[in-house]
Amino acid sequence: MVGRKEDTETHIRESCNFIREYEDILRLSADPRERARAQHIVDEQWVLVQGYLDEYLRLCHRLGTALPDDIAEIAARFQAMTDRETPVKPDETAALPTSGPIYVTHVEHAENIAIGDNARVEWREQVPNSTQPALPGISVSLLTRIVPTAYCHHLDASAFPLVTITLDNTGQGCANATLRVSAAIEGYSDEAVTSPRVAQGEQARVSLLPVLQPAAVATLNEMRPATLRIAVEQTAPIARMLYDQTERIQLHARDTALLAVKAPDGSITDLTKYLAAWVTPRRPEIEQLLRRAAEHHPARCFIGYQGASTLAERAAIVRAQAQAIFTALKQDANLVYVNSPLNLGQQAGQVTQRVRLPSESLAAGGSANCIDGTVLFASLLELASLDPLVVVVPGHAFVGWRVWRGVNRYEFLETTTIGSDNFNAAQQAAQTQYDDVLAKGYLSRGLFDPGGFARLIDVAACRAQGIAPLE
Repeated sequence: MVGRKEDTETHIRESCNFIREYEDILRLSADPRERARAQHIVDEQWVLVQGYLDEYLRLCHRLGTALPDDIAEIAARFQAMTDRETPVKPDETAALPTSGPIYVTHVEHAENIAIGDNARVEWREQVPNSTQPALPGISVSLLTRIVPTAYCHHLDASAFPLVTITLDNTGQGCANATLRVSAAIEGYSDEAVTSPRVAQGEQARVSLLPVLQPAAVATLNEMRPATLRIAVEQTAPIARMLYDQTERIQLHARDTALLAVKAPDGSITDLTKYLAAWVTPRRPEIEQLLRRAAEHHPARCFIGYQGASTLAERAAIVRAQAQAIFTALKQDANLVYVNSPLNLGQQAGQVTQRVRLPSESLAAGGSANCIDGTVLFASLLELASLDPLVVVVPGHAFVGWRVWRGVNRYEFLETTTIGSDNFNAAQQAAQTQYDDVLAKGYLSRGLFDPGGFARLIDVAACRAQGIAPLE
């Protein structure tokens, strides 16, 4: 229970940080659209704060602990905003403090009561001297409360165990049990279900990740709150509901790349390879642009990894194809760098980055920041049958390619200078950055290293692992 209290404290503070950030926008911005978006996010976060506070106050009451000063201030502000008071029954007043922070009381020492957001309360008549086996123990944990949406269909429960349920059948009086364990994000996903059998005297752990519905995800232009329902039902030897509760979560916007997650136990899940999903070579816009790029190649065609004997000749053949793509982006797509540096957000144990799809960058007239330009260039390389690389370094990203298939040698290019510099200068700028990454050991640093990290993402290797383009 103490761990749950600490987690809820964290969620309250994180939501309030969001609120302060967007309240600053409301105070300073004169743009009506930006203000409307900021107000929408502030309202959503206050809804989350309400749920977190309800749970937190219950936990504090059960543990007999007072609220930290900052949480008490948040609770007072919320009460002042809503101008609501929690009713207290006369027979409960003796259990509550007469001054200081507000507490919320609830029913204790009762059986068959489920407590949680929108939880269902079920009553079953107790049979004296029953020979029914004892209930298995249930504990539930979440990997994160902010869920990726863009590439969630590429994940499975082994790679991203959003919900982990531990089933403990070791208690006195327990018997062999068959269970139905389910999880669903209401309004956004299909139900994920598994039916484990847990022998008497054993424990089992199951993980679930609900599959998001594409049509629902397509509406997520901003982070949005949602409800995750988790249920555990025993189906044999007798049928009975063991657990049925909801958890408040948030869904990332569809253009947010979740790059890393730190679980409550401190373990880290590296998701940087899923940036390869934003490399989308089969879009009509990309195919059309590659045809224009072929006109800038000396042979007026792309041949991929063909037509050379020595490694130097091979590298030159591939480099000429990359240069033709560079020229097409410069002259035909009018690619322009937009000065919005890579913003690797770290919130709620996550590292995130918003990324535009290549089709969106082209539709915007060719404007792109470093990561947008990188996945656009990589999409053209992949369509030309070359092996692209996405290179993420502290505060930045650039593109690269394998000089020949099966050879672990790479060349790189700085996409932010396409509109202002020549091909050779763009290559040299990227190579200098990569040399610095190697010298400082960024590739081996952890994803939450305060000094930053770097990753080299081989798109071809990601495809072999089943990471397909987002469109």
